[in-house]
Amino acid sequence: MCDTRKYRHWIALALVVLPDIRCGWYYRVSPVDCWLRRRKGLAKKLKMLNRCLILVLLAPAALAAYFGGCDNTYTLNPGTTYVESPYYPRNYPGGTSCRYKFTAPLDYYIQVQCTIGLPSNNGACTTDNFWLDSEGDLLMRGAENFCGSGSLSRESLFRELVFAYISTGTQGGNFRCVLTTVKQPCNCGWSATQRITNGENAAANEFPSMVALKDVTKPYENSFCGGTIVAHRYIVTAAHCVYRVTQATNIIAIMGTNNLNSASSSRYFQRHNIQQVKIHQNYNPDVNNDIAILKTATNIEWSRGVGPACLPPVGTIQTFAYDTVDVIGYGTIFFSGPVSNGLQKVNLMVVNNQDCQTEYSDVNIYQSQMCTYDYSGNSRDSCQYDSGGPVILRKARQFLVGIISFGKSCAESAYPMGVNTRVTSFVSWIRDNSENSNCVVSL
Repeated sequence: MCDTRKYRHWIALALVVLPDIRCGWYYRVSPVDCWLRRRKGLAKKLKMLNRCLILVLLAPAALAAYFGGCDNTYTLNPGTTYVESPYYPRNYPGGTSCRYKFTAPLDYYIQVQCTIGLPSNNGACTTDNFWLDSEGDLLMRGAENFCGSGSLSRESLFRELVFAYISTGTQGGNFRCVLTTVKQPCNCGWSATQRITNGENAAANEFPSMVALKDVTKPYENSFCGGTIVAHRYIVTAAHCVYRVTQATNIIAIMGTNNLNSASSSRYFQRHNIQQVKIHQNYNPDVNNDIAILKTATNIEWSRGVGPACLPPVGTIQTFAYDTVDVIGYGTIFFSGPVSNGLQKVNLMVVNNQDCQTEYSDVNIYQSQMCTYDYSGNSRDSCQYDSGGPVILRKARQFLVGIISFGKSCAESAYPMGVNTRVTSFVSWIRDNSENSNCVVSL
């Protein structure tokens, strides 16, 4: 058995096998995990049963070189595709390796059925392995392993799928796969789990819809505002975040990470240029109608770590008063303080607008606004640079019910109250300005 818990962050390798060595393998995790069982030095003997194997650790880019002689990429059309191992129905040559990546059309997924015939020993994989990763990860970090003879059926999680065979023996094996693209039901608001001021770190992939907005003319700033993905090309944010931006192309959207200081280290990291900014026509800096929508230059790809929040249905009259919501951001951890290194969340309660107006006696609180406060008395609140970020209501899905707008000096009291744009007042506007491309689901 391979104990891989200590090495799961190592993601690439290549095999160099001594010509006269035959090793038995008992993998139950991905090849990357198992082969990194020992990583002291660039070459280390690994004892498996009474044999040994030499492993050479390489940078991630070198994994492609490992499949250099047989690395295949296919863009699938709607319908069925057949893939066979080299020389099928004869065995592929022993000691060879091939990798296959498939991408379905946008908003399709892939059903795959494979028949394999690979060497094994009483059900245990020996020299040959067939790996299948339903997330389409070229590094096969979550791949399933198969060997022996039989059939398997799987579905891609989104629109990408990867499989590969790796042979270290002389016998070889064979496989034949049938891939069918299927239209994916419209989906939104998924999460891996069902610190803003005095907040806590969000879990990995807890808020796939969260976006950090960065101004390319200010490289020293991690993020100037937040945003929320609502469709493949559309992000919702606060109007005051982008009101003074001179060019849409100065903004980039960062997503699929919880840490802006090492964003690209996340396997789900994406970075998208903004092509267009649409500010609500009735926005005024007082602040009212504080909402804008950004259009990305390319489609945002869905994954475990990146996806749209659901919008409340058009015509929703719920005020959500006394419901608890999550407020999320990368902003400062206290007023005029440093920004957070990681994505922060805080659980707050929605209050009715009458109570909010009492708190904000010097400004008007409109029906198109929604206020949240820290019911715990622990001075938890959104803060600077959190503006534009989401206020999330958790049901069976995550719903965007608010957009962070303004507050009072970041939790200046034990029971701070913040003001947010009420999304139910703008659902029709969002849909009209996002080509009606977001999912329509029940709250």
